Amino acid sequence: MPVGANVRCTSARFVTSGAIILAVAMGVGRFAYTPLLPVMERDAGLSVAMAGALASANLFGYLVGASLAMHPITHRKRLAIVRWSLAGIVITTALMAGPAPLWLSLRFLTGVGSGFVFVFASSIVLERAARARAPSWPPLFFCGIGLGIAFSGVAVPALIAHGGSRTAWIGMAAISAIVLMTASWFTDDAPATSIVEAGADAALPRHRTIFTWLLAVYTAEAFAYIIPATFLVAVIVRIPALAHYAALAWVFVGLAAAFATFPWIHAAERWGKARALALAFGIQAAGIAAPVFSRSPFAVILAAIALGGTFIAITLFATGLGRDIFPAQTSAAVSRLTALYSVGQIVGPLVATQLALRLHSYDPALLAAAAVAAGATIVTLATIRDPHYSERANVSKKIRSDVS
Repeated sequence: MPVGANVRCTSARFVTSGAIILAVAMGVGRFAYTPLLPVMERDAGLSVAMAGALASANLFGYLVGASLAMHPITHRKRLAIVRWSLAGIVITTALMAGPAPLWLSLRFLTGVGSGFVFVFASSIVLERAARARAPSWPPLFFCGIGLGIAFSGVAVPALIAHGGSRTAWIGMAAISAIVLMTASWFTDDAPATSIVEAGADAALPRHRTIFTWLLAVYTAEAFAYIIPATFLVAVIVRIPALAHYAALAWVFVGLAAAFATFPWIHAAERWGKARALALAFGIQAAGIAAPVFSRSPFAVILAAIALGGTFIAITLFATGLGRDIFPAQTSAAVSRLTALYSVGQIVGPLVATQLALRLHSYDPALLAAAAVAAGATIVTLATIRDPHYSERANVSKKIRSDVS
């Protein structure tokens, strides 16, 4: 095989394996809980309060994993930790078929593994894509989350039909273990010295103001998106006329997440990551609010597409902006973004369940999430600039000036 063809094959395997890793770590480890939640309410008598607690336990674990990923000791062993974390996610997912007293601990441990995988796998892909000058790799990599969600939307109902929620947990774990046979394709070719120098605990001295605003809006996004991402299926199931759209809506979330990335990349190339980020926030805000104002199937599908079609793009733009601001300290930037993002995710389900318990509806929680996303739109437009887009704009302006 020619050298060029061999390199392309290796690169394709690397990106494919990375997408599968995210599909398992996030699409299954985090989001399989969403279509399973109403079934667990039916099978195991899961209460609204406990549903929120399980979601927050998983997200608190995610915070712990992302925070530990900032330590230089873990950062030096990032590939090995990714692989061990994936094994842990499969095991803890399968054990969710066990007794209820274990569920909080298991969801917490799954979250720890997801946090490690997201931070380290993202860092490896972003750094390797930059070295290879392959801008298509990150969006292909992040597509894995959407594909994992869509898969859970299809697989969970099929598995439930053969034995309820416990069978579904075991089945999702078994399928994840099979597809993770491709994890050996995911390698880290960064020199050890560069990994240490670009440690996740590194100081971030420059562009502190822009990055602070980026942290703020990304944290707000976590709060906003996690409420429908956790409770959308449960919300739809509670509406008799729309209950049969619940599984379909979750599939739409996943498919939109997987395939909307590429149009968003073109939007970022045209307007810059910061403006594209603001647009994504605005679309997400409208989608989150749609089921509150209309109980039609159209509103449900709109909400699903708006949610799935924006939250991966927002992650891609935020991490991309973090790398643009700190190109030599990608892991440090991604770790800080991920850590605060997980804080927003923890708060979201807790607020949503309290509002639902007191007001007997998830509508106020959806409106709160929509308001936060709308606020993030305004803040992003007012405070965040894309360094690379500004440079390109200045070059274009100079060329036009020289020509005239």
